[in-house]
Amino acid sequence: MFEWLAIPITLALLLLALAAPLIVVYLFLRLTAEAFYQVGFSYWHALLMVFGSFVGSSVNIPLHAGIITSYPPIFIEAAGLLSPPFDLSFPAPFHPIVLVVNLGGCIIPIVVSLAILVRCGVSTKRAILGTLIVAAITYRMAMPVANLGILLPVYVAPTLAAFCGLLLARRLQAAPALAYISGTMGTLLGADIFNLLTPGVLAELAPPATSAEMAGRPLVLSIGGAGVFDGIFLTGIIAVLLASFVVHYFHRSGKIGSKSCIVR
Repeated sequence: MFEWLAIPITLALLLLALAAPLIVVYLFLRLTAEAFYQVGFSYWHALLMVFGSFVGSSVNIPLHAGIITSYPPIFIEAAGLLSPPFDLSFPAPFHPIVLVVNLGGCIIPIVVSLAILVRCGVSTKRAILGTLIVAAITYRMAMPVANLGILLPVYVAPTLAAFCGLLLARRLQAAPALAYISGTMGTLLGADIFNLLTPGVLAELAPPATSAEMAGRPLVLSIGGAGVFDGIFLTGIIAVLLASFVVHYFHRSGKIGSKSCIVR
């Protein structure tokens, strides 16, 4: 009886399935641009930041000229002076690695944080305090996983950053900007840099007994290497959106961007 409806319904479902990824990408771009706007950038600059982050996600900048295969002696000596809490039983050599930083997932969030700090009147002391709080907690909760990287539950850093922004901001409207700095810089320091400097972590990330297919090439460890889907980038975006939601809930008098610094 309803056979004549089968073809239109099938076509509609097919079109919906094809359009779903585009809708998801559009919503992600829209939310990301909105987050940059909330921390003080104009919409044109926000779109430029999003586009630059996507393009920069394919660009990795080496941190060290050459391949690293073991901890330098001075590092082990410094670890010995700090022990405890460090365990010096870790292996000094490890599978060859290359340390790099990603342009879109790490460098651009740093540049945005510095721009907010310099041009939007965010308190440097409060930004440092928020960064240290996020760094300390993410350092303790992050977990090195062999051949993958340093993993952290996705909700931890954004929630901490939003809380720090709301708690430390002198004006509630400045909370999103402070949350962005605390989240990006805190995650970069705590989850990535502090962990990479912890004795034994590189040996955990790149154990000498690695898989056969990786035996002939080094393991690339990229800070922000997942680009816009990396923890550093996403932490800043989600933290801003969380803080903005709370601010708008208590202050329903217009957009935050209209009351805070706009980078033009």
